[in-house]
Amino acid sequence: MNIALANAGVMHRRAVYALTLLALAVYMTLASPALTALGIPYSSSNGSIVFKLHPGTYLLWLTLALSLFAEGNPLTALVRRLREMPLLVAYASGIAVACLYSLSRYGMSGMAFYVDTLTMPAVIVLILCRFDQAQLRGVFRLMLSLLVINAVIALGEAAVRRTLIPFSIGDAVVTFNSGSDFRATALLGHPLENALVTSVMLLAALDVPMLAMRRLGISILFVLSLLAFGGRTSFLLSTIVLLAYATVRCLWGLRTGKYSYFRTVGVLTVVVLASPVATALVWASGLGERVLSKLYLDDSAEVRLRIYDVFDYIDASGLFFGLSPERIQLVSAWIGLDPTFETIENFWLLMLLQLGVFVFIVFCAGLLSGMLLLWRRSGLGGRLALFVFLLTASTTNSLASKSSSLTELFAILYCLAAFAVPTVMSGGTRGTGIRPSFRTATI
Repeated sequence: MNIALANAGVMHRRAVYALTLLALAVYMTLASPALTALGIPYSSSNGSIVFKLHPGTYLLWLTLALSLFAEGNPLTALVRRLREMPLLVAYASGIAVACLYSLSRYGMSGMAFYVDTLTMPAVIVLILCRFDQAQLRGVFRLMLSLLVINAVIALGEAAVRRTLIPFSIGDAVVTFNSGSDFRATALLGHPLENALVTSVMLLAALDVPMLAMRRLGISILFVLSLLAFGGRTSFLLSTIVLLAYATVRCLWGLRTGKYSYFRTVGVLTVVVLASPVATALVWASGLGERVLSKLYLDDSAEVRLRIYDVFDYIDASGLFFGLSPERIQLVSAWIGLDPTFETIENFWLLMLLQLGVFVFIVFCAGLLSGMLLLWRRSGLGGRLALFVFLLTASTTNSLASKSSSLTELFAILYCLAAFAVPTVMSGGTRGTGIRPSFRTATI
């Protein structure tokens, strides 16, 4: 009897693990345009409310339910997990307050993004916190592999100047297949979302031990894909952070004697000689044309400055208690934004307009609590990824619209700690903040 129960428990855990991998794979391969092509009205204004949530969302809810039932009473199991992670409770509470406030004021309009974008990060952590180190490493490897495939697809799209998965803006389908306006969309569907998640993995992988040539190859692939996606903020921040990281590592190696001066000078010489050649090849291929030719204040950047004019069109009541989605669209039109192609490209500002000052403060406290949870679990690479993610996301409306990027960020950074030995545990309980000390597993 005990053997049968043990086997059942093993099968249950394997099912939860397999469903988690499937859910994340669905998030990272079925973007909004792909769902539209499949006949699912995920982003359209019509259709059943059932189709307004991503298929990966349903899979993650099912996975969490199975995971909780494995511990007996699911409600008790949920409370137990939340007790182990007070920062996650703070995150979930902040999101819940914002969601309930928006629901009470504006009804169901816009509710789907609260679930897809803001609630699922907490759900994925509640699932991952019961995985062992090997399983967490498996989740990370899957996401890394999918993003490598995504980067290869992006470079292929850039080579033929045609997207494999059309990118939709409103009701129009845009292929971005001409001149410097071309931007790869790959599996994640939107160029900026692709760039955002790719930059996170690029920097997070610095905390993962791997062969030097493999790390170099993955880094080059991701940097080139950032050019293909045309995300200037992601590209600039990621390359600056990578260069700073490499410089600090080099100086540390010299000071500790890990790297000889002869080896360091040789590497620097190769880099200095190879950089102009590599830059010329990239430029000649047209890959970095959109990014490298627009490192100035163009129309896109001006829109990001113009959005602050909204404060000229809202009264004290709107500022303190928020505006309806329809009112926000009207104000956006007043400041000159094209409702079809442009929006308020700053999720902080957009959430402030939706929630008002008082609830916005609660939302920010919750979101930053979630960031602190990830910060405590991460090494230097993970923290750099978190920093770049927040800066880049602040230049888009990503976290104020339907997006899986925050869920992917939580999954990637939560799993990073599995590549290190936990030496300090907040509260001494499983699933809380962990500081990695030294590497124990390779990829």
